[in-house]
Amino acid sequence: MRFLLVATIWLVLIGGLSLYSYQRDRHRPSPAVPEKLTEAPAQAYTLELTPSFPTAADPFALKGGANQAATLLVRVADREIYRSDRSLPAGVTKSLTPVPGLVLGHNEIYVRAVPPQGETRDHALRVRILQGGRVIADQTFWGEKGAVVAGTVPFELTGAGEGSHEQR
Repeated sequence: MRFLLVATIWLVLIGGLSLYSYQRDRHRPSPAVPEKLTEAPAQAYTLELTPSFPTAADPFALKGGANQAATLLVRVADREIYRSDRSLPAGVTKSLTPVPGLVLGHNEIYVRAVPPQGETRDHALRVRILQGGRVIADQTFWGEKGAVVAGTVPFELTGAGEGSHEQR
């Protein structure tokens, strides 16, 4: 009798668990197909960077690190598209054409600029993305006394190549 009771309990527990696993996997949604990204024509876009301060190498970067000498860094989708190891003067606009890595749909451009050590004023970095002469995105990042100015500019490019002015 004990053996019959153990077998019944075992069948109920293991059977219930296997039925639950089967039902759970049966109703699982199919895996999402990765969205095919259409690359936007890089030559059609210009990126303008205007620092309100002279850029300098980061004095707090790790010695021998890749970012130690970078005074200005621009990335699109984890891909470095521009890096300056030289100091850029304050108020002078740096234009980058073409802007590789842009896709139709949502884009984000990450910028990072390092002010000189001992800077006592607040400072800004203006970032503009243009298509032809039309502004797609315009954002200014601010930094406090001597702090690194960094930020991300989100924007959308539509199928016609025009960007929306809505920023997230």
